[in-house]
Order: sequence, then structure tokens, then C-alpha cells
Amino acid sequence: MPSFWKPFREQALNLFLKPNCPLCDRTATDTFCKYCHRQLQECQLLDPAQSWQGDLPVFAWGKYAGAVKRSMAKLKYDGHRSIGNIYGEWLAASWQKSPPVALPNKLILVPIPLHPDKLISRGFNQAELIARGFSRATGVKLDLSLHRTRSTTAQFGLSKSARQENVADAFALVRSSLKPGDSVLLVDDIYTTGATVRSAALALRSIDINVCGVAVVSTVVLD
Repeated sequence: MPSFWKPFREQALNLFLKPNCPLCDRTATDTFCKYCHRQLQECQLLDPAQSWQGDLPVFAWGKYAGAVKRSMAKLKYDGHRSIGNIYGEWLAASWQKSPPVALPNKLILVPIPLHPDKLISRGFNQAELIARGFSRATGVKLDLSLHRTRSTTAQFGLSKSARQENVADAFALVRSSLKPGDSVLLVDDIYTTGATVRSAALALRSIDINVCGVAVVSTVVLD
């Protein structure tokens, strides 16, 4: 091919190979198109560490609403794994910009696991994708020793007490490289009442692992 045509060929290939935005199907230069990217950024919290307090502090990138809510459905139910990767990077960027105070020098990321049956059905764990993106961006070590030992029903639609009962004793460490005295940061996609992460934290704290808190992409406040 004459060199004159090469730039045009490359431009045509780049246009053809560009992915479509998973939220609106427009052509996207990155994971999302510029319009959906703007809508997602509008959901970002100005103070992601505003709930970093109490027995299990929470660090949240944004609000579970609007475009974020739609993107989470696309991630979990339509298999758009790239959404989990970029959310991990955005969560890490917020963490590095506004880190919580009084953190241990060495943290270990522990994503909230899916039950093996759901993992097989979905093909991936969205919390793990987010944690991997966070780990790549920050260099914080990732550990996958926490397992969900029994299947639970979906948390949405359950009352607060029903949520707590649903996930009670649902987690345990399997062939763990974690040891007593280690400090971990739990990672999940959505924080609602905190029943799931509290159950996971209880399993870890029962063997003297220090759970510093939980980092999530989005948070919603229930009545």
C-alpha cells in the first residue's frame, strides 16, 4: 500500500474498532462516550470520605443514582467488564486525592466475593474487577482469600433486619494468605445498609484481622 494512504487506513480502522458506549451505544473513545462520562461524573461525591467513621467506615466514589445505577446493571447483568475496571481506577483516584486519616502503612484489598454458583453464572465478580483496577492504580496488594460459603438471596427489596439475617455467617477464609494482625480494606460495588460488608468484616475480625473499612463505587441511603 502506498504510504500516502496509510494515515487514512489507520483512521478508518480506528473508527471501526472503537467500542460503543455500553450505556447509550454511541461511539466511545474510552469505556464511555463523552456524554455518559459527564453524567457519571455528576454522580461523584465531593467528599468521598464523609462516611469514614464508626465501627466500619465507608469510602464511596459516588451516589447510586442515575447513570451510575444504569452502569452497574450493565456491568453485572450485561457483562460489560470494562465498567468494573474503570470504576476501580476512579475509586483509586478519589482515594489518592482524599485519603482517609489514620490508616495503617500497609493495607490489603479484599473484594466481597460472590457465591461459587453465582460466580459461574455471571462469569466474573464485579467487586473483584473493581478491586483489581484499584490495585493497579495504587499498588495496594489484592487478596482473594475471602469466600462466600453459602448462597444468599438478592439484598434489594429486603428490610434491614432481613438483609442482616440473609448474609449472617455467609463468609469465611479459604486457604488464606492473610494472618492475624493484617489490615484489610474491603471493596464492593454498592453500599446500602452495610449488612453484607459487616458480615464479611465479622468473619475477618473473628480471626484478629484488622478491617479498616470498606471502599465502594457507590452508596445509597435507605429509609
